[in-house]
Amino acid sequence: MFVDPGVVITLFFVLFFIFTFLGIPITFSLGLSGLIALLLGGAKLSLAFKAVFMPYASFTMLAIYLFMFMGIVFQKTGLASLLIDALEPLVGRVRGGLAIVNVLASALFGTLTGSANATAATFSRLMGPEMVRKGYPKPFVVSVIAASAPLGSFIPPSITGIVLSVATNTSVLTNFMAGAAIGFIVIAVLILTILVIAHRSKGHSFGSLEVRYSRREVVMRLIRAVPLITVPLVVLGGIYFGVFSVTEGGAAGCLAALLLALAYRRLTIKSLYEVLLESAAGTGMVMLLVGVSYLMSYTMSLTGLNSAFINTLRYIASISSPYIALLVLVAILLALGCFIDVIVLCIAMAPFAVLALVPLGVNVYHINALFLAGNLIGNVTPPVGTVLFIALQSLNEKMENVVKALTPFIVAYIIVYLMITFIPELVLWFPRLLGLPT
Repeated sequence: MFVDPGVVITLFFVLFFIFTFLGIPITFSLGLSGLIALLLGGAKLSLAFKAVFMPYASFTMLAIYLFMFMGIVFQKTGLASLLIDALEPLVGRVRGGLAIVNVLASALFGTLTGSANATAATFSRLMGPEMVRKGYPKPFVVSVIAASAPLGSFIPPSITGIVLSVATNTSVLTNFMAGAAIGFIVIAVLILTILVIAHRSKGHSFGSLEVRYSRREVVMRLIRAVPLITVPLVVLGGIYFGVFSVTEGGAAGCLAALLLALAYRRLTIKSLYEVLLESAAGTGMVMLLVGVSYLMSYTMSLTGLNSAFINTLRYIASISSPYIALLVLVAILLALGCFIDVIVLCIAMAPFAVLALVPLGVNVYHINALFLAGNLIGNVTPPVGTVLFIALQSLNEKMENVVKALTPFIVAYIIVYLMITFIPELVLWFPRLLGLPT
């Protein structure tokens, strides 16, 4: 039985929201909705399965597991704490200093893992209780950890960057460096937001460090942390100079992480087992999400929604300017990002945004950057905001208590998003500086 495409796509979104609000995980809600819509649209079941398994043929996608493994090694062995130890004496003494330490440490941890969730889980445990003990209000602590965690998702190596590169057939390394450029902006904006909140707030100490460190101890802490940073530098440098591919770089990173864990005497049989288990489970979740995202993309193609999306963006650009079309795209990403994971949006929408706007003179990596920056909002806003829920659960705080404290960070993220939209050089300067294709 064939059903009108408009009815099919409407049914898809209705079913998706029904399944989501019934408590069914987002991934399964997307898969069930897409499958039902495809079958009603007249597609064969075999085509649905082909759509799901199509992305797994890409060798580049193997890098997702490897970079996730690398990050979980640093998380499970406690090596991430060395980053905090190195940063505390440097910036921890100012008002709001520990929150700034959390931002910088999250950014550095982002170079060790491609996961915002891993970053949130790590710093909820390492930094959360310490900030509360020093007089930071708990809602503010939750907000800082949640707002900083997306740095772990788009600062290279980035799982989202890998998925986006495969979806749009663009350079992984260029997307990585565009993500790094976004990271520089976000770090600066988050630190400024923290300083303003800390200095304007009354009734809370936002305490600075009580301990004074000698110059020798500061240097020793920095020396102990330096080997961790050399790992992503070697991996990304090897990819940049053509020594190995992205996937091979991920394998090199895994080996380096294991060797460092052994050198610091942090690796045990138990921790290695936990690393293998969590990296396999995490990769399974991501790959399942990727599969159902291709199913959703196929549904959109079958119903003609992709063509409508492309034609709408082109029409808006023709009657105004490409930047207005980009603004509409950002509005769509902001709205959908509150409900749908950014990986899904990268697969289902990014290729068609590229088809619509690149012929009109918009840089493909500028478009990709807008999808990379989708991590900023979607990860910290309910109902999908996983990093927010991780921080809430870890610190035993209620959502309603955090809304006010989180609002300034959401506003800051929206400002960053708009800056990136209208000033493409903010994200393209770094890849161009390195001579990468843009």
